[in-house]
Amino acid sequence: MRYNIRVTLLIAIAAVLVFATPAYMRDSSRSTQDEQSKQTKTRPPTASPPRVIAITAKDFQFDPAEIHLKVGEKVRLQVTSSGRTHGIHISAFPDGAKANTPPGLAFIFGEDCWKLKKGEAVPVDIEATEPGTYSFLCCKSCGTGHKQMKGRIYVEP
Repeated sequence: MRYNIRVTLLIAIAAVLVFATPAYMRDSSRSTQDEQSKQTKTRPPTASPPRVIAITAKDFQFDPAEIHLKVGEKVRLQVTSSGRTHGIHISAFPDGAKANTPPGLAFIFGEDCWKLKKGEAVPVDIEATEPGTYSFLCCKSCGTGHKQMKGRIYVEP
């Protein structure tokens, strides 16, 4: 007899736990699928990807040799060498800057000289932070026209 009372009591407790607990466990931090879909609709849009500018190093010149940006703009330069190994160095400081001038270009992965192997695209991520004219040039000795291999980035307000 005592065994039957224990089993009945155990079944009653299990039934209460199974059917009553989910209502008590639900709290305001959990949300339904409908509530989640409403939240995703009200989220601000994510930042747009940076503008991609393709640059080719060939025949002792960069193409294009002039790039125009706006302050606050983020760009990805996809630099490719078409003939031989070159390099690209982009000055973070505006041309003619004094000693205490802050850099006007910010690089995501700051390297002094990106090596450009023939046919390989090298991404260079830049954010323009200050207006000015910034020079870039070939930084790997590539032949007789190496010194003429230059370009400019114009950052406008």
